[in-house]
This record gives sequence, C-alpha cells and structure tokens, in this order.
Amino acid sequence: MVEENKKLAKKSSEKGKSLWQFVILVAVIVLLNIGADIVYKRFDLTREKRYTLSQATKELVGKLDETVYVQVFLDGEFPQEYRRLKNATRDMLNEFQHISKGKIEYRFDDLLTDKPLKEKKDILTQLTGKGLQVTQPEIGQDEATSERYIIPAALVSYKGKEYPLNLLKRELGQSLDNDINGSIELLEYEIGNVIRKCVVEKEIKIAFTQGHQELEPIDVADITQALQDFYTVDQININLTDTACTKQFLAEMQRNPEESGKILLNGVMSKMKRYDALIIAKPRINFLDEELFLIDQYVMNGGKVIWLAEPLIAEMDSVAKYGSIMTANYNLNVNDLLFRYGIRINPNLIQDMNCNIIPVLAQGGSGQPGYMPWLFYPLFTTNNDHPIGRNVPEVWGRYSASIDTLPNKKLKKTNLLNSSQISRVANNPVNISFDLLRLKPTAEMFRKPYNMAAVLVEGEFQSLFAHRRAMKSKSPIEFKEKVENNAMIMIADGDLIRNETNKERTQIYPLGYDKYATRAAGKPIEFANRKFFLNCVDYLCDESNLIEVRSKKITLRLLDKARVKSEKTKWQMINMVVPIVLLILFGLVNAFIRKKRYT
Repeated sequence: MVEENKKLAKKSSEKGKSLWQFVILVAVIVLLNIGADIVYKRFDLTREKRYTLSQATKELVGKLDETVYVQVFLDGEFPQEYRRLKNATRDMLNEFQHISKGKIEYRFDDLLTDKPLKEKKDILTQLTGKGLQVTQPEIGQDEATSERYIIPAALVSYKGKEYPLNLLKRELGQSLDNDINGSIELLEYEIGNVIRKCVVEKEIKIAFTQGHQELEPIDVADITQALQDFYTVDQININLTDTACTKQFLAEMQRNPEESGKILLNGVMSKMKRYDALIIAKPRINFLDEELFLIDQYVMNGGKVIWLAEPLIAEMDSVAKYGSIMTANYNLNVNDLLFRYGIRINPNLIQDMNCNIIPVLAQGGSGQPGYMPWLFYPLFTTNNDHPIGRNVPEVWGRYSASIDTLPNKKLKKTNLLNSSQISRVANNPVNISFDLLRLKPTAEMFRKPYNMAAVLVEGEFQSLFAHRRAMKSKSPIEFKEKVENNAMIMIADGDLIRNETNKERTQIYPLGYDKYATRAAGKPIEFANRKFFLNCVDYLCDESNLIEVRSKKITLRLLDKARVKSEKTKWQMINMVVPIVLLILFGLVNAFIRKKRYT
C-alpha cells in the first residue's frame, strides 16, 4: 500500500512538473511575441548584405515629411526570371517601408491580365507616356507577339507629383539572367534615386561655362534636363573679352576706368562662386591667363570642375563634307593648369576595334546605306570598382584623346574610362579619311590597349599661380595657394555629353542614342553616356552620397541549366524517393526503440 502511494505521489509530482513546464513555455512564447511586436529586428544573413540599406539611403528616407506611395506594375503571369526581380523588389520595398516608419507604402498591381488587346494598348500608352518601361517576354511559336507584355516598372507618388521608377536595366548583348541580376543590384540605388527626386530642394547649383565656343545649349539639352531633376543648372560666361560677360559690369568699369580690370575679375569670380560646380564642355578657343586664374582660384576655394576638353580639331561634319581631313591643335592654353593638377591630355586620337558604326553609301551612291565600324568612335568601358562606373555599360566616344596622369603623392587619380584591349592611338596630325573603311584591321595592328579617356583626381590641389607674382599682385580677390581636399574630373572628349538632333535642330534625341546604330540593330540603341555623366556630377556634388550604393554587388547564384537537363531524372528520384525511404527508416527505428524501452 505504501509503495502504491509513493508511485501515485511520484506520478502526480511528474504531472504537476510537466504542467508547470508547459505553462512556463507558453508564457515565454507569449512574452517573446509581445517583445517582438514592440522591438523590431531583422537579421541579414546574406553574404553580400543585400537587404541591409546604406546609411546614405537611411538619411535620405529620413527627409520625407509626407507619405510616399509606390504602385508596382510587375505582377501577373510572367517567366520565372521576372519573378526573381518581383520578389527582390518586394523585399527591398519592405526594407524601405520599415526604415521610413510607415512613410513609404506600396502595392503590386496587375493591369493587363484578362484585358482585351485594345485596352492593353491604351494602358501601355499611358504608362510609357509617363516614362515607364514596357517589355515583352520570350514567347512560343504559336503565340502572338502583341498579346504578352510585362511592365517592370513602378509609379512613385509624393505631394501630388508622380515619378517613374524603372526596375529592369537592359544592356546590349547581355543575357536576361545577367540583366535581372544587375537590376537587383541597383534596386536600392534606383528607389533611393526616386526618393531623392521627391525631397531634393535644388540647393546645389551647377553652371555650363560659355564664351569659348563651348557646346550650345541645344547640344547639351538632354543632359541639362536630366541634371535639373536634382540641381539648379545655369550658364556662366567667363570670357573676359566677350561683351556678354563684361556688359553686366560695364557701368562700374566706366565709373572707375583705372580699376576696370580688377572690377571685371572680382565680378566674374563672385558669380562663379555662386555655383558648386562648373562644366567646361568642349571649349574651342584659347583661355587667357586671367581666365585660367579665375578657374584656378575657383578650384582653390572648393569649387568642382568637370572638363570635357579635346586637344585636336576633328569633326565628323568636316569628314563627311570633304571625305578626308587632317587634325590640328586647338591650342586651348590649359596644359600648364591641368599639368599642375596632375593631368596631361595627349595630342592624339584613340582608335579602337571595339567601336560604334557610321553609315556608308553603297557604291555609286544608289540604294540603301550600309553600316561599317568607325575606329574613331570607341566604345569605352567603365571602372566597375568605382561608384561612378559601377553597373554602367559602354560609353560612346567620338574623336577622343588619351590621358596620362603625373606623379603627385598628394593627389589620387582614378581611371574612369578605358578603351578596349584592341586599341591604339594616332598622334597629331591624324589623317581622318573614309579610305580607312577599306582597310581590314587586325588585332595585331592595335597594340596599345586600355587607353584612359577620363580620370577623377582627388586630394590636395596646388595653385598654378602660387609663384607668379605678377598675377597675384593685380588680383582683387583673396589669393589661395592650395586647397586641402577637392576633386575634379577630366574627360578628353568634348562630345561625350552632346546629344544628337535632327537636321532642322528642332528635335532633341536622348544623350547616348545613335540613330544609325538603331537602324542597323533594328532596335533602339542607347549608350550609357547620360548615366556615366550623371554619376560624375553626383559623385562631385551630391552630399547624400547615394552613388556609393552602386558599389553593392550581389552574386548571381543560378542553376546550371545544362546539368539540370542531363540529370533531371536522377534529381527527381532523389527528391521523391529519398524522403519517403528516410521516413520509413525513422518509423522502424523509432518503433524498435519504443518496443525495447517499454516492453
């Protein structure tokens, strides 16, 4: 009897202990859920931290004072590759929504499924009119090409304004898988860029210089419009002998004729200092020493400069008119200044077998023109290790020179644009003739590879006029001999930001668009000139530092399609049979253990 009571007491104690363990477990789970609801924490376990937003992005989102609404149209039935982009977009928007504390809302909409063809086209016309991208997936032979569309884009609304957000970035010659992966890498940057448009106050001012026969406003209209999304863009004449520059100071100069030179210098410098950056786009007449002095002191006072200067006179219009020309030197008088900044522009032209094409009339001048590669139109590759060139495809150059950098421990130089491995340089004077099209170049003829056509220089700049007493003595402005931390970019191609126009100069084509390459390929061809130059300006001027987000790289981990096809049966058997066998073995072992323990 005593033994039975002990057994009952022990059994009751074990039940009570189990009950208390259950109650404690439930309490812990409830408390953990309450704590998780109060304190939100996510762990990014991916190797490349693809779901961790940068500090620049967080600071940008922090500037939102109203709700941003994102309507994503990448929804519906489409191939698996696009599903990866959709899922990555949703994940990224979740991160943005979290750090914004509810100021970013989004939804996915399918606008095309079950819609008749006419209604689909109306919807697509409206969306493309707003700047959104529309594409078509690969289809079977029995499907009509006009019935399947994908909209890999979104519309962002903020304070009554709408901004397009294109999620898919296609590159010429790249597979869809690589393009999808590149687009996923850029999601944070692209979404952040649109938010930047929402909150920007255009407090940063940029000016294109005038007075030295630089590119006309219509020639830079496309890049100007693109820059105006983020910056205030203006023009400034710095030619001290041009009445367009001097007339604004004329009255004061007439009142004090003996001080007219100082009044002019002081006035122009005061105007220059209003701008955070100057763009000197293809000057074609020489700079006076006084004008170089203004640019030099502008740099010494922290101003940023982007040079787009070429040393040789070489224009396609002249080649087309005469069939052949010899290059000549512009004599811009900027070599000493650039040399002081660690840069040397060589008097040559880059020739590259990796180049764009030009139209060539059929023999006799009849029939449709053909298209042939033009060695003086190199397609430059960008520096993928730097934010300016990260994820930027080929950039179209036209009669570009090569650049060398000079040793200076206080200046850091970064190569931004390179010619290909099969390139060379032709030194001045260069005979540019259509007769070159008759030659059949071989790789053996191009033995000077990787010529630099653009360079970023950062660090401590020393003034060219530090030891020129005459210029310093007559200067009305406070002279500075150096600036400890500044940056400038030199591009040895003045046409790199020149957009094409029609013959009447009434229609402006997008920067980088080439109508001849488009006709030859049978689809729009647009090189990355605009993206590259916007990155240059952003790197120098954008205090939000959003361009650093471009350095994020996501590894593409795709299945080997050939191996999947050859080993399909084996892996099907492994996935279907092995789990069942393991389950049966587990049941048998478990039964054996229980039988041995409790029998």
